[in-house]
Amino acid sequence: MRRRRPVPPTQHLKTAIRKIDQVVWKLHDEQLAAYIAYVLAVSKGEKREIRKLFGAKFTAFGDLSAELEGKLTPKDRRRAVRLTAYEGEMAALNDAARRLQSRMEASYMQQRRFKNGILGESEERHPKAPNPSQRPAAG
Repeated sequence: MRRRRPVPPTQHLKTAIRKIDQVVWKLHDEQLAAYIAYVLAVSKGEKREIRKLFGAKFTAFGDLSAELEGKLTPKDRRRAVRLTAYEGEMAALNDAARRLQSRMEASYMQQRRFKNGILGESEERHPKAPNPSQRPAAG
């Protein structure tokens, strides 16, 4: 029976980074879908209101959506609030996944440097200070 060749850690990190990237995009898509569902719920499908909301700047969007939420029935308003909360959760998960992705990429680069024999970033930035008790060579 032949033994399997070990897979280097950099390969594991590359695979993990790709999988995390897929998760980041799925979370982004879900966040976007929740945002669109919120706009449709608040505007009740009226094209004019939809155009206003999608064309609004970020600060004006809150004002317009609050104005339209006031016109909704209590049941529809609760639905809109739940959609907003869901979108917020997706945004938080998306941010966490992006932070994890950047950490994994940093680990990957550190592994590559270690494998190639290049000094780490901390060693490059902070070269060893000369020992004050030693005298410089006279020359």
